[in-house]
Amino acid sequence: MIRNSLLALFAASTLAGTASAQFCSDNTYKLWLVTANGTPLPTGYDPVTQETNYFAQNENVYLAFDPLIPSGTYYVHVTDNPINGQDEVLSQNDPMDRFVSVVNTAGVITLSLPFTNNNTPAVFGTGLNGQGMSIRLSPFSAPTFSTCRFKAWFGDNWDLSGGPANPYLLGGGLHPQTNQCSIRSYEGFLIGDGNGSDVTGVVFHDVDHDGVRDPGEPGLANQVVELVTGTTAVPATTDANGAYAFANVAAGDYTVELTVPTTHLATTAVSHSIEVCSCADVAVADFGLAEQLLPCNARTIGYWRNHHGLCKVQQFGILPTLPALHLVNMCGQYVAPGNLCQFRFYLQCANAWNMAYMLSAQLTAMHCNVMAGFVHPNCVVDDPCLGQMTVATLMQQAVASLLAHPYTPPCSQARWQQTLLKNALDRANNNLIWQ
Repeated sequence: MIRNSLLALFAASTLAGTASAQFCSDNTYKLWLVTANGTPLPTGYDPVTQETNYFAQNENVYLAFDPLIPSGTYYVHVTDNPINGQDEVLSQNDPMDRFVSVVNTAGVITLSLPFTNNNTPAVFGTGLNGQGMSIRLSPFSAPTFSTCRFKAWFGDNWDLSGGPANPYLLGGGLHPQTNQCSIRSYEGFLIGDGNGSDVTGVVFHDVDHDGVRDPGEPGLANQVVELVTGTTAVPATTDANGAYAFANVAAGDYTVELTVPTTHLATTAVSHSIEVCSCADVAVADFGLAEQLLPCNARTIGYWRNHHGLCKVQQFGILPTLPALHLVNMCGQYVAPGNLCQFRFYLQCANAWNMAYMLSAQLTAMHCNVMAGFVHPNCVVDDPCLGQMTVATLMQQAVASLLAHPYTPPCSQARWQQTLLKNALDRANNNLIWQ
């Protein structure tokens, strides 16, 4: 019944509130825009509107009434702040929640919604500088004529004949129609940088695997993050500091999803849901990655030529894969052992007269380690001569050397480089240089 009777408000041409004052005009009683705890938002000059406006980082904007304002019922709403265009109403709250009862007790403001019939009415915050109450203005519709620029209004004398989509607050001052001194105040405000929403975040190296970015834990470069809706997925790649950004994102609901590389494990959630209001920038919770604990437990040449090793060679079908290694014998001829006896004999006879033969034997052992799952190709060696590299890279370099130099006896020009490769594979096969 209360709601139905109040619908008549929208049909009335002019309805006056109860407040009165000795003198009033527009902005006689200042409209304050504050945070939820009553701290005034910063103000500054906006060159687009050529006005001094409030600046908000997000939509959590609260309206606080001046401590001198008379008690009464005020209509509160938000429009755009156009340079050219119409004043469009951007308040998304229930129209009946725009009637706010103000009780001023010696400068302490108490607010209520006298006509609400809403299960989730407007939210109240702390009043100006921590005294009394304020009311949250959001949520807002996106402005058509002024990107991320808004104007907040309140007044005690309104014309609602155009309905809730087109309210009009009569200007402050004495109005002959009502013979009352009307109160009206307004302030412009800007959300974000005025250029739409940027979605930003960081992917970091979680050294201690605790899911929290601690001091000293760096960002991870070249990680892929996607901004996902129901129909699209837009990728971004992190920079040298682990940061990523999606610029000028339209209003809506999204998920931000991290692509976890095979070399790492996620220590945080890999997907975060976000809401974009099309004005304020959105900071996404950090994504954390830690190195995956890869199997790096190699076996030596001696293992692969004994009974246990030969069983693994047969179990994992390793013999048919050997030609890809371009293995050579003592004379520099390319060979590919075709059965277990030949395989065992090949490893047992390996010697360094032709360094390419010894390199081939160590390469064969590491290849068997990878094929059998004892060593992951992404395991990293830290060799005293060759430095840090993955096992896959070390093996690729060995294969390339065998292709280029199959015969490297003493005094051969390429022998030294093959010795370095052989030694690195030997150390890795003995589990001496894993990073």
